[in-house]
Amino acid sequence: MNEKKKNPAVQIWYIAYPFLLYYAVSIIVMSLCTMIIGGDRSHFVACQLITTIVTIPFMLPFYRQDRALAGRDIIRDWFTRERIFHAFTAIVVVACVSVALNNLISMTPLVTMSAGYQEANANFYGSTLVLELISSALMTPILEELVFRGIIFGRLKTMLPQIPAIVVSALIFAAVHLNIVQFIYAFLLGLVLAILMDRADHVYPAIIGHVTANLIAVLRTETGILAKTMDKSVFAWVVSVLLMGIGVTVFVLYLKKVQFTRDYTG
Repeated sequence: MNEKKKNPAVQIWYIAYPFLLYYAVSIIVMSLCTMIIGGDRSHFVACQLITTIVTIPFMLPFYRQDRALAGRDIIRDWFTRERIFHAFTAIVVVACVSVALNNLISMTPLVTMSAGYQEANANFYGSTLVLELISSALMTPILEELVFRGIIFGRLKTMLPQIPAIVVSALIFAAVHLNIVQFIYAFLLGLVLAILMDRADHVYPAIIGHVTANLIAVLRTETGILAKTMDKSVFAWVVSVLLMGIGVTVFVLYLKKVQFTRDYTG
């Protein structure tokens, strides 16, 4: 990093600029959509989908530019054994951890105490299943991972040691959710997603993991599957703790495998 970028004000702006643009574009497009389509809960997801689709092209150049500046090549062969390994691990780890976190948090008083969480749930699950799958389970993870892992975490890594960069990026991701329930969930999930991106040296495992988490959240909310794993029974607690243990164990084994491969090949 050059001397100019070592200036704290420049460093803050380097992180804040794309984030502020993301927020500005999102707010403007969302406001226009609610004015044209409607601002009630039944139209929220449709407006969110349009907002996400419009915002992605504003964010993608930042990620591509950062990779180019870091000397990272564009991935041309996606179906190598290594990339499939990162992707599969992201699915397994995030599926286990996200379900466990959702269950454990839902079985505490935090859910009923947080009006913000109740409002967010009503908005995000007030549309049709198809729209929720396209918006919440696919497009939103792509945009959020580009912003919070691809750009913000990627840039934090150029300024901070690895662990602080992971933690700060997760805190920023959690803070934008504006309620205690989603803050806790997003912070812990953000740690996992940042590590996945760091180990793969690309944002795609974080996107795949985020899609997995949101897909499960939409399906469990709209269909009622997994309801017995969060009903505060002994069974629910045992299953949730077991899932968390599996997720953490697979994640640790993955990290050891990646480190061994790097040491062996490097």
